[in-house]
Amino acid sequence: MMNNRHLFKFLCFASLAAPLLAQSANVQEQMTESPAVKAAVEELVLANHILYDQNAVDGYGHISIRNPNNPNAFFLARSVAPSVVTVADIMEFDMNGKALHGDTRTAYGERFIHSGILRNRPDINSVIHGHAAPILPYGMTGSTLKPVYHMSAFLGEGAPIFEIRNFAKPNIDTDMFVSNNDLGDALSKTMGLQYFVLMRGHGYAAGADSIKKVVFRSIYAIQNASIQSEAMKMGNVQYLTPGEATASQETIEKTIGRPWQLWSERVKKP
Repeated sequence: MMNNRHLFKFLCFASLAAPLLAQSANVQEQMTESPAVKAAVEELVLANHILYDQNAVDGYGHISIRNPNNPNAFFLARSVAPSVVTVADIMEFDMNGKALHGDTRTAYGERFIHSGILRNRPDINSVIHGHAAPILPYGMTGSTLKPVYHMSAFLGEGAPIFEIRNFAKPNIDTDMFVSNNDLGDALSKTMGLQYFVLMRGHGYAAGADSIKKVVFRSIYAIQNASIQSEAMKMGNVQYLTPGEATASQETIEKTIGRPWQLWSERVKKP
């Protein structure tokens, strides 16, 4: 029989071990044990399909979500096209982009976009990376992607541009991929406290505190890019002022459930 001292030590060990045991369970087991994880993973799968349907990603591109039970880990699909992602494709990674649970399946090479932003931005729980064509010219030309209407107010005073050349070894061309932790940190540093960052000659990354919100931001940033490009051809563009952007963002992001319902119904149809 345990005396009080031994019982106290046992309870302390058990309280420390419980989270570790929970973290050691693979994704499928976590879904069985935790409604929060199950909801997050299922929403992550749905988001992959929505992003493809809305042309925010194509055969390439990916979205992650922080583990709701462990802020130091995140879920991301294995290396497959977003349109075909299923629950069985979801892997879990630590904040250095290392696959957990001994999972040896091929992972996205640019998972470090996700680990870098999630590691450095505790206010962000979900990250998207894609290559939508309307976005690309802004990263190439230095023209600032700024909010031209209320739906893209989160762009604030303009999306920063990540220039990978600034973080590469001197006189060595990169393959343009954010393929390690150093580049993930550099991308996150360029993003700063904003929610959208352009990647010169590559694409974009977006972040938010939820899957629904980051999907909303990605889709409407791409729409903003198309509208802005057309407006720039016609003359002087009237962008949202910083005050208008702040007020508009607060109002419009209260309603993101509406487009999410529309997008969800589109991809759920047989």
